[in-house]
Formats: sequence, structure tokens, C-alpha cells
Amino acid sequence: MRSFSRAGLGAVTAATMASATFPLIVASVFAAELIDQFGIARSQVGLLVTATSLVGALASPLFGRVTDRIGAVAATRNVLALGMVTLTAFALAPSYGFLVLAALATGLPNGWSNPATNSLIVGNVPAGSRGIVTGVKQSGVQFGTLLGGLLLPVFASLWDWRLAVLIFLVMPMAGLAGMRGRSNPIEHDARTDWAHVAIPTAVKWIAVYGSLSGLATSALFWFLPLFAEENQRWSPQAAGSLVAVVGVSGIAARILWPAASERRIGHGRTLRILAVMSTVTAVLLVLAALGVLESWVLIPAAVLLGGGAIAWNSVGMLAVMDFSPPRMVGKGTGVVLLGFLLGLALGAPLMGLSVDTLGTYVPGWLASGALLAVGAVIAGKIPGSGTLADS
Repeated sequence: MRSFSRAGLGAVTAATMASATFPLIVASVFAAELIDQFGIARSQVGLLVTATSLVGALASPLFGRVTDRIGAVAATRNVLALGMVTLTAFALAPSYGFLVLAALATGLPNGWSNPATNSLIVGNVPAGSRGIVTGVKQSGVQFGTLLGGLLLPVFASLWDWRLAVLIFLVMPMAGLAGMRGRSNPIEHDARTDWAHVAIPTAVKWIAVYGSLSGLATSALFWFLPLFAEENQRWSPQAAGSLVAVVGVSGIAARILWPAASERRIGHGRTLRILAVMSTVTAVLLVLAALGVLESWVLIPAAVLLGGGAIAWNSVGMLAVMDFSPPRMVGKGTGVVLLGFLLGLALGAPLMGLSVDTLGTYVPGWLASGALLAVGAVIAGKIPGSGTLADS
């Protein structure tokens, strides 16, 4: 059995995370193509994201237990294989109905990716040294978003959108190549029935925090560009650039915050800081909507969102690894993802309903800020520095 280098582990786990979520990037980048080709409404494109998130949320606890049972290496290989299948299904979908089925199927690797990769890190990196690897892993989603946003339109202009999607099969294929020769023997502990051991209380609090963060982050991220365009009179190009600002800030934050949390600040305190940063984002948006502040505040608001709530799951996943027994990392991760992905699935539709019903963004921004403020309080229930100091 060959062991992973830190760089190799980071690359494989990042590729796994990107592969599991890339069909969602396809739906976003090629929304206009999907609308034209399949004759669907904008809301039907949004339904693809909701379908994936809901399936991922409901499946993640099951896949967490499966990961603990079959081992991290086998689970990660399965996620990469499913990523190849679902991405191919998106590219070759002959109808909108088939596209919905592909989106539902994408929820499977989406819900399995974190339990598998978290367990892979725990099996290969000792506690106290997992921060950077975890940050690189969680940044895989952002790197996939960045590459997809930059390259998918280019490839589509050269050929067509379907071939452009198929080119990105290189991501799961590279991940599978990096897994060659790896094997984790399943450790059998006759003294402990891990399936019936209760999930640590700290992990349950992380799940509550994640659900609040998912609700708020979904509303803030998906409606920030539209708010800039509709309410602040930004051009479509300028409004779209806010997504890039969030993305770049999020990549840096997802890599740097876990290391700081592990080595200096502590998990609970770091999660509180992230919640407060994004609460400030919501406050700035409220003040901009009311005309109290000029619209330029949307730029620091986007930076704070990327550096705060967007990065929470890097720290949250690291905390789950530290607070869970090794044979329960998958189960604990699944519970946290259930809360987070449900919040992520519901936040944007509720925000849209609020704007459509009330004709203003202010109540939605206020609600998002309130959820994040409650999350900051919940973070006080989470131990400060994991197994290194609080166990």
C-alpha cells in the first residue's frame, strides 16, 4: 500500500470535491444554453440546483455510515466514479427530464464527497496537522467554479457546450489516477459497535451552525449580483464580477482559516469570527438597500462573504475530524452535511419569495444577518481547539 504525500492528498481530495459539484457549475454557466435548447424557464434551471442539494442532504448521513464501513479509499473512488457518470449524463442529456434525473443523481457524489474525503484525511494525516490539507480539499469546489467559469465558455465557443462539459471529465479521471495503488484495510474493533455510538455533542452543534450558515449563505450569494443589478443599478458585467470577488476571497479563506483555527484560534472561536464577518455583509447590504451607504460597499461586502460564511465548512469539516472518533468521521460528517445542504437548498428560494412578495431586499438581508448572528452564538457551544486542548 502506497501512502499519500501531503501534496498528493490535497490534489486528490480537491479533485474529488470539484468533481462532485461540477454539474452545478455547468447549470450556472450554461443556463442560457439550457433555456434555449430545452425550452425551459429560469426557475427550471434553479430547480436543478435545488434537486442536487436536497438529494445530497438526505443521502449524506447514509453515505457517512457507508464510508465508515467500507473505508475512505473505496468511498473516495466511488465518489469520483459517480462524478464521472453524472457529469457525462449532464453533457449528453437529450431532454430536460433527463437533465433533472442527472441533477438528482449528482446529489449522490455531492452528499458523499465530504464524508469520504474527511475520512481519507484522518487516515493519512495526524491530528494537529490537518488544517492546510483540509483547506485545499474544501477549496476544490471554488477552484472548479473558477475553472468552469473561465474555460467552459471558451470551449463552448470553439466546439459546443456539451463537448465543453465532457472535457472536464479530466478532473475525476485525474483523481482516480491519483488513487491507484491506494488501499485502506478496514479495521475491525470487536469491542465497539460504532454504528450505535452517539455522535459527539460538539458535532451536533456544528450541524446546527451549518444549517444556519447554509440558509444565510445561499440567500446572500445567489442574490448578491441580482441585488447589485436591480437595486444598485450596476451593469450586468459589474454585478457578475461580485461573484468573482466572493470566489477569490473564498479560495484564500478556505485554505488559511483551517490552519489558523487548528494552530492558534480554535474551532469554536474561528467559526464565531466567520459568522460575525458575514453578519457585517448582511448589514452593509441593508444599508446599501436603504440608501444610507453608497453602492461601492458591495465590494467589501463580497470580500467579507467569501472570507467568512463561504469558508465556514473548511473549519467545520476540520472540527468534525478532530471531535469524532476515527471510525465515526463519516457518520459525523454526514450529519453536519444534512443540516448544511438543507439550509443551502432552502435559503435561495426563500430569499426569492421574500423579494417577489415584499418588493424589497431588506427583509431578506435582515433575516440572513439574524441567522448568522445566531450562528455566532451557537459557535460558543463548540469547543475552542478540538482534541488538542479541549478533550
